[in-house]
Amino acid sequence: MKHLFIIFITLLNFGELMGQNYVDILKVNASTTPYNTFDTSTSKTKIDQIDVDLTVPIKINDKLSIISGAMFESFQTKLFEDGNVKTFGSTALKIGANKLFNDRWSGTAVLLPKIASDYKNISGIDLQFGAVGIMKYKKSDNKNFKFGLYYNSELFGPFFVPMVGMYYLSPNKKFETNIMLPLQADVNYKLIPFMNVGFNFNGQIRSYHLTDVTPTHKSTYIARSTNEFYAYLKFNVTKSLSITTKVGQSLGRSYKVFDEGDKVTFGLPATFIGGKRQQLNTNFSNGMIFQATLLYRFNLEKKS
Repeated sequence: MKHLFIIFITLLNFGELMGQNYVDILKVNASTTPYNTFDTSTSKTKIDQIDVDLTVPIKINDKLSIISGAMFESFQTKLFEDGNVKTFGSTALKIGANKLFNDRWSGTAVLLPKIASDYKNISGIDLQFGAVGIMKYKKSDNKNFKFGLYYNSELFGPFFVPMVGMYYLSPNKKFETNIMLPLQADVNYKLIPFMNVGFNFNGQIRSYHLTDVTPTHKSTYIARSTNEFYAYLKFNVTKSLSITTKVGQSLGRSYKVFDEGDKVTFGLPATFIGGKRQQLNTNFSNGMIFQATLLYRFNLEKKS
């Protein structure tokens, strides 16, 4: 019990440093789609996906906390019209720190080394190195503004994402907005104590190394790009545990396969700078997504 109490106090202090009223410790997503048709044939495929995100903050002192954790994702889908279903994904570590500069400003920096692969023959090609830095301005206990930069050594080349966002919780604690564009946005409202209704957006561009994807292409990579819009119901099982059911739609979704050496100079969320790459496969259609989320959260509401 003593160790549990120490962990709980650590999480409380971390939440106060971050300037928000909760800390998400564990998040598990399971997603699937109906069958999606390839653009140049009647062949179809669906996408099954699992994501796990674990965060463990450790307090050093009143102004500094260490951030540790891990992330895992796995996909199953066909990449070629006449091919078999492929499994690929990534495993990443989170290593960083949060620093409180004064009552208003705080900063977070996290390193994100990962393996992004089909896990068949892991080598240096499967390793990627990312980092994110965020500055946060605390306007009040229920409102803050943030901006930052995300970088990752994707297989297509260096990838940079400038970010800007805000967090707001209404005085009655029913309406909540959490935005970090262009990566994510969430708006929700508590209809009754055990249920919230909401909408959110997730945008991603990531890459994964593949081995022997076809007889003539021994070393390739997937450039996965998607913009997903969801409507959801969140069921608050307890103050810390919730289950969310989502129905969504993808826009601009692609799972493009390229030869390992086919790269760009660098990438940004809306464009790629450099030579034109030759896509080896055919895209499949956008479509609906069904998702369920299990979330374990420490709420940090202050007593009046």
